[in-house]
Amino acid sequence: MEDFNLPSTERTNLLKNLQEAMSDAPVPPYFWAMCQVCELQALEKFVKIARISPPIVRSFSAQAYSMVLYWTQSAQGTSRGSTPNTTQINRGLGSSPTGSPLTKRQKTTKSPASSPLAERQTTTKSLVGSPLLHRSKAASDLARERDGYCCVLSKESSIEVAHIYPFCRLSTSEENVFGARHLFWEHLKSFWSEEKVAAWEAELFPRGLSETGDERVDNRITLSKIAHSQWNRGAYALKPISISEDKTILRVQFFWQKKQPDMQAAMSLLTIPLSTENLNHNEGAFDYGETRLRDGEDNRIKSGDIFDLKTDDPTKKPLPSFKLLELQWFLTRVIGMAGAAFPYEPSSGDDSDEDVPGLDLDEAGDTSFLSDIPQSNSLELLYEVNRALAESPKHHTEEAEEDRAGIGSDYVA
Repeated sequence: MEDFNLPSTERTNLLKNLQEAMSDAPVPPYFWAMCQVCELQALEKFVKIARISPPIVRSFSAQAYSMVLYWTQSAQGTSRGSTPNTTQINRGLGSSPTGSPLTKRQKTTKSPASSPLAERQTTTKSLVGSPLLHRSKAASDLARERDGYCCVLSKESSIEVAHIYPFCRLSTSEENVFGARHLFWEHLKSFWSEEKVAAWEAELFPRGLSETGDERVDNRITLSKIAHSQWNRGAYALKPISISEDKTILRVQFFWQKKQPDMQAAMSLLTIPLSTENLNHNEGAFDYGETRLRDGEDNRIKSGDIFDLKTDDPTKKPLPSFKLLELQWFLTRVIGMAGAAFPYEPSSGDDSDEDVPGLDLDEAGDTSFLSDIPQSNSLELLYEVNRALAESPKHHTEEAEEDRAGIGSDYVA
């Protein structure tokens, strides 16, 4: 049932223990939503830490906020200061008129020849000195061809090629280990195992987080314009189920998401998410009411529906990455549950959001809870956590083990 956002018995018990350890203090919506989808081992860790030092767990609350902010911000409007944003510059490069100085500089940049896509994939230097990766038309063309020039869900022919992991988060290098990208990937480890996070990271940044990421066919999926917009808004999430041994068929499961009503700046960890079982529409992702999708046989798509994505050439036209879809599955559900609100703007064309989940956070309202959160970076927080655990009396560990006794073994997706 967790696929439909209903917590298992084991998750519910752990959330009760965490709520108690935090003296019933409310938490921010995105931390609450993260706790609905993260690994159970992460919740066990939070319980153990909260029994020693609740303020440290409030630091994890701040991490959830910053993770959602990083994942959902579009390249436009992300700059908080006067320094030019490298991703904004990248967008400018991508849309400059043919005769503009920026475009001329692009044309003189030599392309690497290390991959089949290299002749159409180049990098250059931004005005702030960070190398930029340009969109690969070759990769988009191969994704369209792989998906039969139609939406993988609705089979409509009016399509856009969407990145699974936002392109604007791949396109620049980041040498600062305390930069937004490094902290985003470090924060993921608070909610999922290091092994799982490392596997996600390797799909995108094989040369390390400090370098630009890779433009790949398997980071793309073909959607209709409305399906693309809905996905960006967290209206639905796709769960990867299985991939065939010969890598020619990827099975995914579709789940509409349902925004929690009357979302507040802080809420109880024991708030039960709304079930998405048998849901055949989304209400809450857009300001204008319900939004729906129909499949290739004109049936309304509902939560739990299965779709098989296929390729006739897994080498040249690989299927969408199972690992990246898994990362999307978790984070999109967080957005779907906690909500997002920004003016709806029609998509601007092929391969565009511009391939960025153009979500902003809900209007924040009262964010005073942040004032009680230690404003430490990830490495300092990790040090504090390890020190607290090392100094904790043995009975904390024994209590945690006792709390595990009798907990159900419901299947966790």
